[in-house]
Amino acid sequence: MRFGQISFRACRPLGLQTRTPLIRSRVQHRFASGQEGPQLTGPMDNAFNRERAAVKAHAAATSDTWRKLSIYVVIPSLIIASVNAYNLWTEHWEHWEHLPPLEERIEYPYQNIRTKNFPWGDGDKTLL
Repeated sequence: MRFGQISFRACRPLGLQTRTPLIRSRVQHRFASGQEGPQLTGPMDNAFNRERAAVKAHAAATSDTWRKLSIYVVIPSLIIASVNAYNLWTEHWEHWEHLPPLEERIEYPYQNIRTKNFPWGDGDKTLL
């Protein structure tokens, strides 16, 4: 390639750079009606190659299904779960704001049951 062609390709918008003949041919092939791929003829038309072509077609359909599931089911589910978790988190801390401070709460005998002292400090304080 000459320098003029290289600089022209570098200056084109990204959308135009990706439209190579290979991609165009695949898109055109995708919209071709009724053809699943090249038809096997002659000595290439045997049981092994037919099964291999069937497996390839099945794999393409299955991967397309999983791609659609990932995009249209998993991503919205993650967004909904994230919004739900955020709402529960803020609701939890709004509830804690209405409680008295930890130092002012009544210590009932069932709250700090210790069957064995902690191995650090005086044995009564937790790490938090």
